[in-house]
Amino acid sequence: MKRAILFALSVLMTAMSAYAQGRLVSGQVTAAESGEPIPGVNVMIKGSSTGTITDIDGKYSINTPSPNDYLVFSFIGLATEEVKLGSQTEIDMVMTADIKQLEDVVIVGYTKVDQATTVPVIENVKEIVTPNIAQTLTGKSTGVTIQASTGQPGAKNNIRIRGIGSITGNSNPLYVIDGVIMDSDEVITAGQQAERDPLANINPTDIEDIRILKDAAATALYGARASNGVIVITTKKGKAGKTNFTASLSEGVTSVYRGNFELMDGKQFTEFHGMEWDPATGINTDWTDLAFQNGRTSDYQISASGGNEKTRYYASGGYFNQEGVLVGSEFERFSGRLSVDNQVTDRLKVSFGVDLSKSFQSDASDGNLYSSPLLGSYLHAPITTPFDENGKPYDILPSNPWTWIDANFVSDVEKNYRKTESLWGGVSGKIDYQLMEGLSFRSTNAYRFENMKKDNWSDPTSFDGADPVAPGNLALYQGYSGTFTTTNLFNYETNFGLHNFSALAGTEFQNSQQEWNYMYGAGFPESINNVGSATQQFSLDGQGTAYKFFSILSQVTYDYDNRYYASVSYRRDGSSRFGSENRYGNFYSVGASWKVSNESFWNSSVIDDLKVRASYGTTGNAGIGNFQSIGMYAYAIYNGRPAAIHDQIANPDLTWEVKHKANLGFDVALLNRINVNVDLYHENSTDLLLNVPLAGETGFTSVTMNAGSMVNKGIEFNISSNNYDNGAFTWDTDFNISFNNNEVTSLNGLQPIRTSFNTIEEGKAIYTFYMQEWMGANPTTGEASWYVNREVAQEDMTETMFVAPDGRLATTSYAEADRIHAGSALPVWSGGLTNRFSYKGFDFSFLFTFSGGNKILNGTRRYNDSDGIYAYNLSTAALEDRWEQPGDIASRPAYGSTGNQISTRYVEDGDYIQLRNVTLGYTLPDQLISKIGLSNLRVFVSGQNLWMATKYTGYTPTTVDFDGYNFFEYPEGRVVTGGLSVSF
Repeated sequence: MKRAILFALSVLMTAMSAYAQGRLVSGQVTAAESGEPIPGVNVMIKGSSTGTITDIDGKYSINTPSPNDYLVFSFIGLATEEVKLGSQTEIDMVMTADIKQLEDVVIVGYTKVDQATTVPVIENVKEIVTPNIAQTLTGKSTGVTIQASTGQPGAKNNIRIRGIGSITGNSNPLYVIDGVIMDSDEVITAGQQAERDPLANINPTDIEDIRILKDAAATALYGARASNGVIVITTKKGKAGKTNFTASLSEGVTSVYRGNFELMDGKQFTEFHGMEWDPATGINTDWTDLAFQNGRTSDYQISASGGNEKTRYYASGGYFNQEGVLVGSEFERFSGRLSVDNQVTDRLKVSFGVDLSKSFQSDASDGNLYSSPLLGSYLHAPITTPFDENGKPYDILPSNPWTWIDANFVSDVEKNYRKTESLWGGVSGKIDYQLMEGLSFRSTNAYRFENMKKDNWSDPTSFDGADPVAPGNLALYQGYSGTFTTTNLFNYETNFGLHNFSALAGTEFQNSQQEWNYMYGAGFPESINNVGSATQQFSLDGQGTAYKFFSILSQVTYDYDNRYYASVSYRRDGSSRFGSENRYGNFYSVGASWKVSNESFWNSSVIDDLKVRASYGTTGNAGIGNFQSIGMYAYAIYNGRPAAIHDQIANPDLTWEVKHKANLGFDVALLNRINVNVDLYHENSTDLLLNVPLAGETGFTSVTMNAGSMVNKGIEFNISSNNYDNGAFTWDTDFNISFNNNEVTSLNGLQPIRTSFNTIEEGKAIYTFYMQEWMGANPTTGEASWYVNREVAQEDMTETMFVAPDGRLATTSYAEADRIHAGSALPVWSGGLTNRFSYKGFDFSFLFTFSGGNKILNGTRRYNDSDGIYAYNLSTAALEDRWEQPGDIASRPAYGSTGNQISTRYVEDGDYIQLRNVTLGYTLPDQLISKIGLSNLRVFVSGQNLWMATKYTGYTPTTVDFDGYNFFEYPEGRVVTGGLSVSF
């Protein structure tokens, strides 16, 4: 496959000149690293314009007029080679990578793009044991934020590229996997709105390369769904030669990372509430020890690769299992993949691929249910116990003043379950045909599907199922999603002299369908949980939906003498999600770069390479529901008869969000050791899709409109260096940091859109917190107090208002206090630092990640750092700086106050630096392992999330939704694994 792509999309192709009379010389060009033929290599007679290029098998032939001539072999990214003809009639050439050269062009997705507009991020992540490749990308790329809203094994990771790209539309990047578009639009899956995770079914060990596209020149060719960036993934393919087997296994343990969070023990809790503690008789239950566990992690993989010059194959199988740090949580996956490439003729190549993944997830339900282990471990008082006098867990906790809820997760986790079973898969076929010299055609066709089944069971004896009328309940969701995509492209490449041209044109069509069914029943006989056995409250629901995309795309590129590069692209997209008058959107880009260091005047012993590049273009976003532009009716039973209700107002003017992207970049290579990339960007999103509230008289709550604009602008730095290399010992460093500023610039005259804790309004970043400002304790009474941020005349002051110690006006009435802007949940800066060392067979690496400038609303602290009015357990922080007597200046009010409403009291800095990964490995010498028939044997030990520095008082600031609200979120786990990999 690699040869076909390189041939079809080669950057430097030289048109064959008319053959001069002379000797015919032929041969083959191969890569030193892989031994594979290289198509598209320039083969020139030195000092002339006569030349040719290698074909799809790396072969060439050329007429040479004189035995004194030299043949010059060149290809971008490879070292140029020269050889004198002499009497030779067959010359084979092995080409090696040119490590001094900044690569100018790489091939991603449809076509080739400027290397500097992409970010390779797959290197050096193979030791990170994880079910989702997204987790290995953290800290690897500038401008990329990866946020896990929960530490639940198998949970989806949210990826954002250069900030939040939409207010209410989809802000996820577009994924292109082996040339097939896979988006993560919200789809109806298992009876609930959910975002598809294209990475969930990919085994990380099957991935060959990942590229992240950000600027207009790199993304505009993907048009409608590329406004939030593009992640291009290439999976492994077979290589010619005898079959090579690779197997790996690892085992590890996962433990909870508790961070700065600590709960009161029985003594502290008792004394806080003004009671006496008797160590001989007092109950002292550590509920967190009952909720958290050390989970086992297992990962087993095997793959085979081989073939001949005509047919190559790659096959793999894998098993992954991870027990969560919370009891009752687990993720298990079986996966398999097969790809076959066949060179049918010199012109025709056919590729086929199939993959399948089966996963099982047990959900600990985070803080969403009263029987959740997470919620219970935080809130159950330490002076209560889940066990009776015989040591058996209570079904329902006995009532007493310190039992905040009767749910006993210790017993419920054994009886209840929330399980998700998923089957993901796909089949793809690709045809590459060389129509004539320089002109090729590619057709890529794929069908992908996912089946999901979700069972939520609450036992009749559990808290969630203990309904005296209808004991026990069962909810079953079943969902299906299938997507067919066909992409058909013509590609033409030619050159004359030092001028190189390429042109691409084609179409793309995608048809996606989803359906779901829902069944619910309650009232079950004990120990029977078949939905057909429900005796009460039986209900059914279901729905089917579909959407389609059709696109016309084109691109023209030009470069001159590897000094000047320019590209223009255009794409017209149509989506069924919009009305007939606005169904199509037009998107374009222009880009240019100048390789300054290739100019004749350039002469520097310090700067090896210098490039300046710029681009501007537009991309689109259609990440809304499938029928937002049309009026819809909902059907139900009213007064015993079927009835239709006008449920959604039509908006035929609804159209695409459009993002205008501008980028200026600089790429520098220094001293043959250091590569520096700097990018400045400005991205203006217009016609933003918003759910605009409507007046109650209309009969509707809201309507989707294009009613806003938003800007993301920033700067990105990436530095890679080879610090030391003496052959035996090497030390490399990668450092990246990004700064992003977000601002909502217009709401088209609409009023700010506000919730109980944040606001969307002009002049502010999205997800800006908006709430009452906490003052602390009234020094006189100890009551909870908030600031009044408005002018109040002396005669208008109420009885609850007073002058705070800092001279500002405050009040003990929450309703009187004014809301303020309290910072945004979006990080302002983020990045990573990687160091890699090797000495003979040993390798050692570590990765630090960091992020900051954002705020987090710690909703968990509203309960664990309240003031004693509830029976909840509290954090030890609640003991500090509390008002006790008149005159005290304290941040926490008197015992028994009601000060835990949403306010800046619970807004915290989200800054952190984390030791994300540490790996130590050893590869045994070839002379030793060859005696037992192995070609490679490596052992390693690796740790993830080992340490963190942060002021955040929850478990970790890394498991928070993008809106910045943390409410009893599943914490991140610390993982330590050991394993080995062998090849033979």
